[in-house]
Amino acid sequence: MFSRHMPRVAGVAVRLALAAGAGLGLSSCAYQNEQELFASEQLTCDTVSVTYRGTIAPLLAQHCQRCHGPTRAESGVVVTAHHDVQTLGRTGQLLGVIQHKPGYPAMPDGGPMLAPCDINKVKIWVRAGMPDN
Repeated sequence: MFSRHMPRVAGVAVRLALAAGAGLGLSSCAYQNEQELFASEQLTCDTVSVTYRGTIAPLLAQHCQRCHGPTRAESGVVVTAHHDVQTLGRTGQLLGVIQHKPGYPAMPDGGPMLAPCDINKVKIWVRAGMPDN
């Protein structure tokens, strides 16, 4: 007798499981593309108007000049003048150190890596030829 009712019970259990799963699917949070996933980062990262004076120099002043400024030049590196930074950009050293690439000392020394947005700004400036603007 028990085996005769088993298919009906199993069918009800399957329907309940499917309904519960569908309900979970409707209430879950999912990102369908990169724009949705990183929307807040994209809105706050302006990489269109990157300039040396308005973008790069302030980044260097904030993150680098404590050790690589006019009064202290760790390892002989100074990043206070455009031509100094341009030289570091030409050799690959600037991007190497801020991206923590193998073979380069990770900078800022003893601090966290720069924000991805800031690294992208430096990349864009270097790729644009490192203009003094």
